Amino acid sequence: MSTHYFIAIPIESTELVDVQQTILPYYSYRRIYRPEEFHMTIQFLGSVDEDELDEVKEITRRICEETLPFTLEFRAIDHFGRPDRPRVLTIVPDASEPLQRLAHSLRHELVDVIPRLDRKSFVPHVTLAKKWGEGERVPYVPPEFHATESVEELILYEVQPTHTPAYRAVDVFPLRRPEEDIWQSRLKFLT
Repeated sequence: MSTHYFIAIPIESTELVDVQQTILPYYSYRRIYRPEEFHMTIQFLGSVDEDELDEVKEITRRICEETLPFTLEFRAIDHFGRPDRPRVLTIVPDASEPLQRLAHSLRHELVDVIPRLDRKSFVPHVTLAKKWGEGERVPYVPPEFHATESVEELILYEVQPTHTPAYRAVDVFPLRRPEEDIWQSRLKFLT
């Protein structure tokens, strides 16, 4: 079996864990994501060889060095699949220009390295659960929530379907630090 990879934003918001715990009783899923598995896939890579993986790392590092950190805001629950038995339960972020630019830049350059790259439309989301179990969804009023997530890095993950958690971080790519942060850290050493 070949190893698959993807590039994602790690999600650490405790508010999303609270939302997940609040809404799961109304659904029937076989696969519940653990908080340490929360992420937002920016680009699924699939199976890549070592040379391609090295190029992916180089491209991702360069694009991250050109991208300032930004914040995502989450207020909506969504799903993929039938409304009465959704295949995947998700939380989606508000529209974000920096997120769209980052995803577009990455895909634009990666497609030259991996011509077979997954080209589905980028639909930003954080998966909470998937693989519908049995029965019907119980009607409920979704809770109101407002969660934020600071995006300061991308992570290259390896998929490990037989492990828990199912994803292993292979490399971390910090986003560019604002000039003000750089100067503040330099001043700290001068005083």
